[in-house]
Amino acid sequence: MSGPTRRDLLALAVGASVPKTRQASRCVYLAWEDAQPVLRAFAGSLPREIENATLSAARWLDWEKARDREIRARLGRGDADSVVNFVLYGTSFTTQPRVVGKQMEAAGSDSEAVGRLIVARVRDFAEAVIRPGSNERLQFAAEWLEQNGVDFSAAAVDKRISVVVLENCRRVWREQRQYIAAIEEAKRNGDNSSLFLTRSTLYQDRGLSLDTSFRPNFAIERSLAEMQAGGMLRRVRRAAVIGPGLDFTDKRSGFDFYPIQTLQPFALMDSLRRLGMADRSELPVWVFDLSERVLSHVKHAVQRARAGSGYTVQVPLDGDTRWLPETVEYWRRWGSEIGADTRALSPPSGVDAQIRAVCVRPDAVAQLEAAGLDIVTEHMPLEDDRKLDLVVATNLFIYYSRFEQALALRNVASMLGKGGVLLSNNALPEQGTGMRGVGATSVPYSEDPDDGDHVIWYQRA
Repeated sequence: MSGPTRRDLLALAVGASVPKTRQASRCVYLAWEDAQPVLRAFAGSLPREIENATLSAARWLDWEKARDREIRARLGRGDADSVVNFVLYGTSFTTQPRVVGKQMEAAGSDSEAVGRLIVARVRDFAEAVIRPGSNERLQFAAEWLEQNGVDFSAAAVDKRISVVVLENCRRVWREQRQYIAAIEEAKRNGDNSSLFLTRSTLYQDRGLSLDTSFRPNFAIERSLAEMQAGGMLRRVRRAAVIGPGLDFTDKRSGFDFYPIQTLQPFALMDSLRRLGMADRSELPVWVFDLSERVLSHVKHAVQRARAGSGYTVQVPLDGDTRWLPETVEYWRRWGSEIGADTRALSPPSGVDAQIRAVCVRPDAVAQLEAAGLDIVTEHMPLEDDRKLDLVVATNLFIYYSRFEQALALRNVASMLGKGGVLLSNNALPEQGTGMRGVGATSVPYSEDPDDGDHVIWYQRA
């Protein structure tokens, strides 16, 4: 009998076998009649495929299905970005410094030194990914390389791997220069609202990345506290997180010396209980995501919880960042309402970070329910007594155009009960959506003026 394939190993790494087809998630496309307010609001600036077309319910559904396929295809490009981040910032396969922070500053204007560092890291990665062992990120990277034409049985496969990775590094750098140019142009206009709007659609043509960190959850907790104080949202019976992501490798505050994990569903539970806004014994939280990797990871965690096992989260605080005291305090209390401190993994040599580890109790993990959802085209029909009080979606809408954001907001509105709230760190169009902005919270995380979030409170009208 032959041994397990790389696909088998990847499935084991994320926690369960990944379905090859979408499972029945009870989600449905946004109906033609429900999309009308958005279509009217965007008349004259609709996508080319439907702008001048004679639309009908059938034709609208055809467009939704096609757009859904296109959006899901962007997950592959997001995977490529995750691999690039892993190569540049990972520590599990190399002793070379990460290509961030003080390493870049030490190189100064010596681009040759930075180039040599990157080449050395790519070389180490190429050697390691050929024999990934139990390293789940290397297993995933090997799967991605095979999907992109790398034959691991070929001679000089390490050189082919290096070529593919460097090509993607160059693509990411080109895109980053474009994003920086767009932000700088918006800054020159001197209008903060215009700058925020530019940031809110910055990645509309980029691959959908799953990377995440603990930062935005602090801004969400602060937003909840302010809404509670203002009497806008006092109790949450049912909540949802859209696009929680996985902590794969992030240049700001993610590392790869601990297992792949998800953070936001647990952070939301923790904050709601700390603020006294949710029942301490029951708080159902839906996890909606496009990625079967995310869904499989969450479903496996729930299965283990029902068998009595908790879920351990490693929460790093990198030493390269000049954190504000409030951020550090949030980091210190993270998870205290849903779990208990447990032994943290030690950072490898050369990684400047403090690590906390929290074991989330099985009863809290078991409150999660995962479903596949493309929020631009789909929603989950919910009876009035099952509608959501709160939806959280951070670093999500930035990947979509204004029209797509409006459709997504319309889908969110359909799942919220009267007065229900969406919290997002993007500026979203309200026309035709059934939602309206009712407040906002700005939260800096560090002394870096660009390191913070502006969370807008959208309420179902």
